[in-house]
Amino acid sequence: MLQYVVRRLVYGAVTLLALSIIVFTLLQNTGGGPLDRLRQNPRIQAADIQRITEYYGLDQPAWKQYFTWAGKYVQFWDQRAWGESFQGDGFVRDIIADRVLATLRLMLTALGLAIIIGIPLGVFQALRQYSFFDQAGTTFSFVTFSTPIFVLAITLQLLLAVYLEKWTGVKFFFNAGMNHSSYGTFDFWGRIGDTLSHLFLPAISIALISIAGYSRYQRAAMLDVLHSDYLRTAKAKGLSRRRVIVKHALRNALIPIVTLVSLDVAGVLGGAVITESIFGWPGIGRKYIEAIGTNDYPVVMAVVMAIGIMVVIMNVVADLAYGFLDPRVRYD
Repeated sequence: MLQYVVRRLVYGAVTLLALSIIVFTLLQNTGGGPLDRLRQNPRIQAADIQRITEYYGLDQPAWKQYFTWAGKYVQFWDQRAWGESFQGDGFVRDIIADRVLATLRLMLTALGLAIIIGIPLGVFQALRQYSFFDQAGTTFSFVTFSTPIFVLAITLQLLLAVYLEKWTGVKFFFNAGMNHSSYGTFDFWGRIGDTLSHLFLPAISIALISIAGYSRYQRAAMLDVLHSDYLRTAKAKGLSRRRVIVKHALRNALIPIVTLVSLDVAGVLGGAVITESIFGWPGIGRKYIEAIGTNDYPVVMAVVMAIGIMVVIMNVVADLAYGFLDPRVRYD
């Protein structure tokens, strides 16, 4: 197994190398540059712009800029290795470190809700095939999955955080945004409650689309297993219905979901980019949007590579999970 993991990590490193080259090339050819705003400022002299250009190495050829960036990026233990933000926000590694916990909090909450709700929902739909519950769940899945996340997020924001309180006259748990100045005045439990109230809507916005996908995949996988020969054999041996469903059917039906969840990490992060901007959540997704708008190359590259590294790691974890769920899988 160790050789298999090492081999997959090597393949992942090659993938990340290709990703970095592609993204860096696209950034260099998007038009404009990180110093365009300075050039439009009449107070900034040409000598100052030239000095800043040389300081950031923007006067060097693109290939030399890439190798300089790549050589420093792998030295993640050094605070200065990832460079400085072109917008004067500080070192890129510190920017990512300050915001990654907020994004992980949002992402893990959304994934947790999607797994806890979506998988049991799909199993129950398969066990009650063509029932009213199954038809309602199918309709919900199709509508939710086909709705863009920004439409879903804004709709939930308006309905639950604005109009619901206006219609009922009752102050609810939901909050529409994260930006406020009173957070520092709360005690420990007050901060937890305040964070949860702001976390609920963005997490649900991301989780609803994943719930729709997980429930449909789990329903289809469960139906395939329920009609298999070995499951009929287990029933004929006199095993209880619960044992047949949980141990024999569900364990095998989870294999496709493992792949879906591992690949969905990048999708959840992509959704977080939009959702964080809508709800004002202080994560790396929101910073990523700001960096793209200002051509802040070091920040954009750091965020993209962080997402790529997470996808590679999750793929390896998914491959290892196959061996746990299906004893027939070998890593020789």
